[in-house]
Amino acid sequence: MKKLSVVTALLLFAGIVFGQTMKKSVIVGTFDSRVIAVAYYNTEAHMSYVKDLKAEHAKAEESGDKERAKELETIGEASQELAGKQAFSTWPVDNILETIEEKIPEIAKQANVDLIVSKWNIVYQKSGVEFIDVTDVMVKLFNPDERILEMLEQIKQQPPVPLKELEAME
Repeated sequence: MKKLSVVTALLLFAGIVFGQTMKKSVIVGTFDSRVIAVAYYNTEAHMSYVKDLKAEHAKAEESGDKERAKELETIGEASQELAGKQAFSTWPVDNILETIEEKIPEIAKQANVDLIVSKWNIVYQKSGVEFIDVTDVMVKLFNPDERILEMLEQIKQQPPVPLKELEAME
């Protein structure tokens, strides 16, 4: 039985290796993180989060809980700063990807890509690597309306603001 398991494992490994060598190239799905950020920050879920944060802040101020009010202000300011970096520059959108992580494998399967990365994170590529933009497929998960879709198309046409320049504006 043990011998059969070893033979099976070796055959499986050989099949994987053979299959990979037969493949012509690696196919990489890329996305524009700015577009993902703007799509997410315009969702009902995020707007509800902001509304709840503001309501909790107002309640803390009304009750005289200055410490909690200050804490909520800090959270709000940090959230706004993060959103700005993500929407205008190339800051990672890991917090947003977490909200759709269970759907990413299906996106990869539909697009027939081997992996998905932010287009801003590619620092080198060798010949034979194929890239497919999966931004629009990912954006659909956030159910944007026509107004947001038009805005996202405009963002795609603009280069990102360099992070140093963005931070200098703050």
